[in-house]
Amino acid sequence: MTLYVDTGWVLNIQVNVSPQNTPIRDWGALHVMVERHKYERIAGEPYYEEIPTRAATFLHTALRLRPFSDYNASIGIACAWEYMEQSGIPFDLPYGDVAKLVADIRSDEADLTETARLLRDWAA
Repeated sequence: MTLYVDTGWVLNIQVNVSPQNTPIRDWGALHVMVERHKYERIAGEPYYEEIPTRAATFLHTALRLRPFSDYNASIGIACAWEYMEQSGIPFDLPYGDVAKLVADIRSDEADLTETARLLRDWAA
């Protein structure tokens, strides 16, 4: 079963991991953050088939497009973690490795494939 989420799901996570009044910087980027995880090819065939890849889209998009004025890393990580948890694939967050991944995404050293690989590796 594939978990689909909407903007409200991301905003609920944002409220839980950032200060109450962290404004949205770019509504279009937020929309992309939500929609990217469910991108599908023609005839409904999933493009991002694996749960870790779908979860990785949240972190990768949050850091590359920065939909929020601040806390994009925290919100992106929390969304990826929650997506994995709700999909039945819990994982540990090795904090030093997570910080390196965030830096690598920001510097364009880690793409979506690498982000998904790490989430898969960190799955419990």
